[in-house]
This record gives sequence, C-alpha cells and structure tokens, in this order.
Amino acid sequence: MPHKRAKASVRKARQAEKDMPVAKNDLNVEDTPKGFSRLLRFKEMAIKRQEEKKEAKKNVEALATKKNINIQPGEKMRDFVHRVESEFQSEMIAAQKKSKPVSDRKKRNQETRKQKKVAKLQKELDLYGGRDFDDLKDKVKFGEVADAPPVLNKIPKARGRGKEMLEQKNKKALTASSTTTNTTTTAAAAEKKETGYESEEDENMKALKASHKRKIQNMSAAARIQLDNEREKVIEAYRAKKAKRMNDSGLN
Repeated sequence: MPHKRAKASVRKARQAEKDMPVAKNDLNVEDTPKGFSRLLRFKEMAIKRQEEKKEAKKNVEALATKKNINIQPGEKMRDFVHRVESEFQSEMIAAQKKSKPVSDRKKRNQETRKQKKVAKLQKELDLYGGRDFDDLKDKVKFGEVADAPPVLNKIPKARGRGKEMLEQKNKKALTASSTTTNTTTTAAAAEKKETGYESEEDENMKALKASHKRKIQNMSAAARIQLDNEREKVIEAYRAKKAKRMNDSGLN
C-alpha cells in the first residue's frame, strides 16, 4: 500500500515552519556538521589548557619572588618549577585545604591522627630517649658537590682460622696446577718420541694431504676415475718432457 499523503493543512503548516528563521536554541534544526563541531570543542579545550598552564606558571613565579628564589645557572625550567613546588608544598596544601570545605567527620579524623602521632613520638622518647636516627638528616643545598664513599682496594688480611683455611686452599690449587702441567708435558714428550721432530712445512704438508684425502673420499666414483685419468696424463706428459730434455742434453 502506498504511503498516505498528509492533509493540505498539515502540509501548509510544515512549509510555514521551514520558511521561518532558525532559532538560537533550536538544536533540532542545527545544520553544523559533527566533525566541525568536534574540532571547535577540541580547540576550546586546548585554549583552556594553555590558560591553565599560564596561570600555574604565574603562581610559581609569584611564589619564587616572594621568597627570593632564583633559577640557578644551568638549571632547567622544569627542575626549577619542581624545586619551587617542593619548597612551597606545605603552603600549597594549606591553601587547598582552606579553599575546600571540611566536614565534621574529617576534622575528627584529623584530630585523632594528630593524637596518635604525638603518642607515638612520646613512646619513642620514653623507650630510646629520642627518635631512632630519624632526625639525622643532612640539609644539602642545591648545586652542592658531595664526595664519593670510600672504596676498599685491598682484601683484609686473613687471621687465625681463616688464615689456615686460605693456606690450605692455596696449597691444593698449586698441587692441582702442577699435576696438570706435568701431564701435558709428558703427553707432548711421548708424542714427539713417536713421531720425531717435525718442521712447520711438514705439518702444513700433512694437513694438505689430509684435506686432499677428505676431498677424494667425498667424490663420486665417476669423478674419481676422471681424476685418476687426468693424473696419469699429467705424469706421462712430465715423463715425456723429461726424456726429451735428457736426449737434447746427451745424458740419455
């Protein structure tokens, strides 16, 4: 069934609404694209964050000028801000507490915590006669150079039972090293007796022959036959050349 057409009076009323100017607070007829409105909101938030950063920087500078705190040479702005905030931390916390309303329950909890802290300090004072090394704190100024802790370059001298144990360990180590050196020297001497003296050239020749032998073993049967034929040809050519030289010289 086709869609039923509205009455003429309804159509005229709709047309009249379309021709009317758009109201400021009418969200139903807003024609701003969503992406564009999102960009506008993002820009507003960015401007707001920048203003907050500027205000925070102004507050830090005001606190610094109040106590005559100046930036040190070579100090970064971030470190300077952190130092100012750490020095004025108590004042900032107090200002935040004053700005926020405190309930009666919170006030009671704060009072109980203070009483517990005082009781704990009094207990430590009664037991140890003072705080247990908590107040031994060095007040280091900014930029002050501290010396490195001492380094022990020498081992402490062994005494008594420790000295005896150290001597026994040293003796065992010496005997073990001497036995290993003796075994290695005897093995080398026995090998020399069996093989005799060998120069470096002989050792190189042995290694070369061993490598050739390995290559021949890895070859196929056809490759071995071809290699043997080539070797025989080379030997025959060498013998013929040698015989010709001897005939030319008249030695044969």
